[in-house]
Amino acid sequence: MKIGELSRRSGVSPRSLRYYEQHGLLSADRESNGYREYDEAMVVRAETIHMLFGMDFSRDIVRTVLACAGDASEASHEALAEQLTKVRSDLAERIALLTDTHQQIGDFLEQRRR
Repeated sequence: MKIGELSRRSGVSPRSLRYYEQHGLLSADRESNGYREYDEAMVVRAETIHMLFGMDFSRDIVRTVLACAGDASEASHEALAEQLTKVRSDLAERIALLTDTHQQIGDFLEQRRR
């Protein structure tokens, strides 16, 4: 399928698909005219990449997650577990900061009502 169809079916813009390919996250064959030709499996892969970037995962983590698809080695799973442990820690810090900010805004609004 061409990039337009992949974009339509996956919900990912052609620009993002080109970016994913540029960074080795997606692959496509090239026809003699230079057009990209994607196979069916790239629909789910593009959706997955898009979802992971939407959750603010870094390109390295996305690459590691993708490496764990299918018959991945134990080393790939271990590398992903290490990266996700750091992501989880970072998320806990962000949640704490957001919770504090939420409380401060609530306190401010409560004072304004008095």
